Amino acid sequence: MTNHEADKKNWEREQCQRVAEEINKSKGTDYDVHPPDAEPADVTLKSKSGAHPPLPVQVVSIPLDFRHRDDKHSVEKIREALKRSLEQHGFNHCCVGLILSGEAEMHGIRHAELEILTGIVLKEAANGNRTLKYEDIFERSPEPSELVHDIIISHHEELQNPDVDIPSGSALPPDGRWIKEGILKKVEKYGGAKAVKDLVLVIGVAGFVDDEQVQAFQADNPAETLPFAQIWIVTPFHGVVCLKS
Repeated sequence: MTNHEADKKNWEREQCQRVAEEINKSKGTDYDVHPPDAEPADVTLKSKSGAHPPLPVQVVSIPLDFRHRDDKHSVEKIREALKRSLEQHGFNHCCVGLILSGEAEMHGIRHAELEILTGIVLKEAANGNRTLKYEDIFERSPEPSELVHDIIISHHEELQNPDVDIPSGSALPPDGRWIKEGILKKVEKYGGAKAVKDLVLVIGVAGFVDDEQVQAFQADNPAETLPFAQIWIVTPFHGVVCLKS
């Protein structure tokens, strides 16, 4: 198993562990995370005492990225370059999310600007989970602010290496479209609502989804209209939220 695959599995288990703890707290159960018993589950939540039925869980990360890459693969180059730069500084156990400008998506980021960006991330990460908007980035250094509109830093002990996420789009959406996309991805993958009616869905995010988006999704999507037996969303800034139980 590669480091990336191991990190992905550790990340999935961490999301499910947080959901198990929330279920136990709210319902008085004693669930813990175990390897899946059968497809299509990623993990199975099992009762330590055996008093509660096992819960097969699928995990999806959002936002999904449907960006069409240009021939120079500028976005992927930025992601890999920042990841390497952070690794060289011994930075780990964190995920860094970037919302790029159209200029950066098309033409990339020069080395000097990447170094400034690395310095900002390292300094801000020392203060915990952070979200920097355009004006915050400009205040720290005008150069990268025209290329990077948002920086989201979240700490994850289960990640052995730094991770860099760059979703599509030039701004964080005010509605729940990313949450809906994540749910529909899994429904379509497994053949429709009937195929997932007994599954628990855990949605993990890297800091891109905030309270405003969660509340907008809930307003537009009542629990009874949603597929899956249960749906939970785990955010580093706002904790675990139940979308359907």
